Amino acid sequence: MSTQDRKNRYQSQFQPLLNRCRDTALVYINALMTELFNNTDKALTSFAQKAETNEIQNRFFEAMAMIRNRHGLVEHEFRELVNEGFDKFWRDQPEIDGFSSLEEDTELELVDQEAMDVTTALENMVSRTVGHHRAQLYALGQRLSVVSGGHSVKHKQIPSGPHHLAHAFNEAIDALGLESRIKVIILALFDKYVLKQLGSIYDDFNNSLKEAGVLPHLRPSIQKSPDSDRGDSAEKDGEHAENATDQTQEELGEELFGSILEMMANRRRVSPEKTRAKAAAAQAAGRQPGASPPATPENLVSALDNIQPEKRFEYVPDVNAPGNVIANIEIDEQFLSRVKHTLAEERHKLYAEVGADRLEAADEDTIDLVGMLFEYMLNDPVLPAVAKALISHLHTPYLKVAIIDRKLLTDSSHEARQLLDALVEAGSHWIDERNLKRGIYPDMQNVVDRVLKEFSDNVSLFGTLLDNFKKRMDEFRRKSDILEKRAQDSIKGREKLNIARQRASQEMKARSFSEHLPQPAKEFLEQTWVDKLIFVLLRHPDGEMSEDWKEALRIADEIAWAFEPKSDKEREELEQGLPDLRKAIEQGLASLGGFHQEKSQTLFGLLSSAQATTIASELATKQAAPKKPEPAQPKQAEKAAEPEETAAKPQLKAVPSKPAVSDANAKAATDEEEIPEDEAAMMEKLRKIRFGTWFEIHDTQSGESKKVKLSWLSPLTASCMFVDRAGVQTAIKPLRTLAQEILSGESTILEDSGDPFVERTLHAIRRMLQRSLKTTEDIASELIDDEGNDGKEAR
Repeated sequence: MSTQDRKNRYQSQFQPLLNRCRDTALVYINALMTELFNNTDKALTSFAQKAETNEIQNRFFEAMAMIRNRHGLVEHEFRELVNEGFDKFWRDQPEIDGFSSLEEDTELELVDQEAMDVTTALENMVSRTVGHHRAQLYALGQRLSVVSGGHSVKHKQIPSGPHHLAHAFNEAIDALGLESRIKVIILALFDKYVLKQLGSIYDDFNNSLKEAGVLPHLRPSIQKSPDSDRGDSAEKDGEHAENATDQTQEELGEELFGSILEMMANRRRVSPEKTRAKAAAAQAAGRQPGASPPATPENLVSALDNIQPEKRFEYVPDVNAPGNVIANIEIDEQFLSRVKHTLAEERHKLYAEVGADRLEAADEDTIDLVGMLFEYMLNDPVLPAVAKALISHLHTPYLKVAIIDRKLLTDSSHEARQLLDALVEAGSHWIDERNLKRGIYPDMQNVVDRVLKEFSDNVSLFGTLLDNFKKRMDEFRRKSDILEKRAQDSIKGREKLNIARQRASQEMKARSFSEHLPQPAKEFLEQTWVDKLIFVLLRHPDGEMSEDWKEALRIADEIAWAFEPKSDKEREELEQGLPDLRKAIEQGLASLGGFHQEKSQTLFGLLSSAQATTIASELATKQAAPKKPEPAQPKQAEKAAEPEETAAKPQLKAVPSKPAVSDANAKAATDEEEIPEDEAAMMEKLRKIRFGTWFEIHDTQSGESKKVKLSWLSPLTASCMFVDRAGVQTAIKPLRTLAQEILSGESTILEDSGDPFVERTLHAIRRMLQRSLKTTEDIASELIDDEGNDGKEAR
């Protein structure tokens, strides 16, 4: 039997089975694609927020709109290409890569830098996925080789394999015309939400072939291929996403710490400066490089004991100093450089005392990592400078803790780690920079002083300090929460009052414009009865839908009608109804107390009888009528005619029922339409920002900048309320003004993650190392992973 005959026989036998596998794969992949596009807006919004310019930010927003409108076409094209891949498996010659055309198209564009980014992204995605699912793909390739008639099937030829799916998706999104940086992000999303979730598809594919009798007893003996070498390290980085739910926090910490150490080792291999520095240190000490025994943990702890300061430095304020007020430290680059120099000096002393050439790689990395933690703390945009200076004293003690117990950097429940997290959090929220004696600074100083004086090698000290400090944090948290809640309630109440006043005034102005209405009645409606309507709106849960509101408007209508010209019959009706009207007014005013007696008594005098209302109305009409001008002299008649006509016009024009509000709303609508695109985009971003985010805003009164926390955004007036670290209201800004200040650089959004300090710092260090070692695709993928993991690697 010829090769082609054997292939035809296998095709007739197995094609229905592969068609069922294709259908199963499509159903599963469709669900993954839905999740992908559901998360596209979130990922692109995150990148838009980090955009360097408004133009780049707008490109992200345009891409989001295009993907929302056209993702259905992308999914359709992708399904067609997946179907085509299964067809090609039977149609093409075995020695031809069924999907090589996709690769060749890419190869032709390698001279273009943007195309190179996309190509690199695809290659890395495929190699990482192949490494992650190597066992399933090896078995699937062996079984498909049997199905195809005995010819070898490489992973690139496997229908629904990583190579097939990645290139099919790349071709499908080409129709969107995305620029390369955005396309790379979308490819990274495809890697996260589709390629990393393919294990069950390949298991089902293999099980279906096994049940059909194709190599049922195959043993997974896998040869490493050059293609997979690059995927190995990526596989290690990617596995935690799939298994995170089954891992403890400590295991996740171990994984993060391990990946950082691996990248630090890679950086040492790429950059030999440290190796040369070690050799120089050995020669300076009169030793042959590598000849001396490595330093033990005991050697390091002993050296750190000699280096650890026993008291704080002079440039840090002391709450025990005489006086009622302790001034803050000014934030400037010179101050931060001084603190950083102190930290670097402590590490250099350690290297000199132990011998840099005697340090094991793991110890050296731990020392560098703790140094990075404290450098990151010094760059925190929210933490006050005085807190940075104080916490920096713990650098050497924490080096010692990390040498004694490596779990400091892997276990988020480690008491020393939790204490450092707590100090940074407390310093960010409850230091009173106007008087350091009043906030939590004295408690922080006490913690630092005790560590410097008492810590030698007993790590349990940190647990005792943590328990006491957490109690103080809870007290400050309760106080600031109460003050912030009061500030929120206060501004919400004022806003509700203003809105109620505007609404009540609008209703009364619509009833008080008549020229027949006497001035006392007009003042009563526009002042006294406005207060009654405000009272109803503020106190009644149904507001304008309540019977009280409707009754108050009915009374106002009757007051206005009482002074309108009437027939004899209407005058009789008024005479009969006046006692009830006066009684209704008295009952309405009873809820307001006795503050309006004078105006109400004046009105009651006018409403004492129908004759009294008629007299008052005629007098008001006479007073409102335009006065006749004095006869002009013949010489001046021509000049006086024009002013006379102009002066008469306002008297002839009727006052509209709802003038001010309608005009204001029309103007507001016009203004909103004229908002520039960059301002509108920034305002939309600010509307979505979470309460508790820190800003550095421009104070128009003092001309200085201050750090404040967004506490509330009015959904009605779009005003932003900010509080200080103690929870006290410190600023209110209209949303558009804030957006303009941010775009001009006068105000800034300070990135403040909700994650503990050490955790977010370790993630930031890993990202930094990855950026120095990896490609564009890896950077995009990492950032997207940050967002997908609910901020676990944010900021």
